Amino acid sequence: MTKEKRRVAKEGVLGQLEKVARDKSNSDPVLMEVLLMHLHYNWGKGRNPRTPWIDEPRVVNGVKFWRVGHNALHEFYAGTDGNGRKFSRSVGESCTIDIDGMPLEEDSIPGIDENVSEVADFNGYHGHF
Repeated sequence: MTKEKRRVAKEGVLGQLEKVARDKSNSDPVLMEVLLMHLHYNWGKGRNPRTPWIDEPRVVNGVKFWRVGHNALHEFYAGTDGNGRKFSRSVGESCTIDIDGMPLEEDSIPGIDENVSEVADFNGYHGHF
């Protein structure tokens, strides 16, 4: 495949993902942005972009989150409350444990950190906190 054919094919896939996000968002621009990030993430994991699907959201305190990334220890989510507010969520192995895996703070669950925060936009890094 030539470089030009690859570029055209990629643009077609990105256009299809955007159409799916737009169709599923019910004209909510924040939800469309979140769903598009989720679709890009699924495509990056090797999902067939010609048959895209949207996973069920994880709901935390009334905010719906979709996974938009991961690394070896954490999963990263973007979400919305349906009222135009944007949220970021990170869940994974604790960065606040001692060498024996015990939490440094008495009220923490050993080995798991979760951070949910409202964000102004989804630009930049919303990973570890």
